[in-house]
Amino acid sequence: CPVQAQQGLPNRRKCGAQAATELVQKLQSLIINRKETAMKAIVIGGGIGGMCAALALEKSGYQTEVYEAVSVIKPVGAAISIWPNGVKCLNYLGLGEQLRALGGNMAMMAYHDFRQGEVLTRFSMQPLVESVGERPCPVARADLQAMLLNRYGAQRVHFGKRVSHIEQDASGVTAWFTDGSDARGDFLIAADGTHSV
Repeated sequence: CPVQAQQGLPNRRKCGAQAATELVQKLQSLIINRKETAMKAIVIGGGIGGMCAALALEKSGYQTEVYEAVSVIKPVGAAISIWPNGVKCLNYLGLGEQLRALGGNMAMMAYHDFRQGEVLTRFSMQPLVESVGERPCPVARADLQAMLLNRYGAQRVHFGKRVSHIEQDASGVTAWFTDGSDARGDFLIAADGTHSV
């Protein structure tokens, strides 16, 4: 789902929630003979993508451990618009009502010239809503992050854990951290941004 800044600048990356849902669906189709105990995912990155991945995996019966490089997540970033497919993913995670309480009604959209500020185009979101059955939701990035952390349980996230390297073998994967500790799982989700190991 394209996530769009309030200024109307498009971002072609998939929404973390949509990517997490797609990943879970692929894993479910690949794993025919599941273990007696739930498989464990190591999620690297406690941002929006990592938290959505962890929540989606747990909803599907996987165990998760989330590792985040920073020691404290601070409220940063501007408002973003979550498009309908991303809203549907958050609905699937049971967060739709909370999201709507945090966000606003995005009934119209406009693009402005960045120099003059004049309106280049303005249009209603209603045709999109009628077409896909859900409306986009503008929300403060920090509020979205806090909502996801609260749902997962911020006390469960391992903060101050920067990955140094990863080793994979036939039985799973180990993530090594710069503090000398490590984490072992059946598979790993890398959701730690542009400087990912």
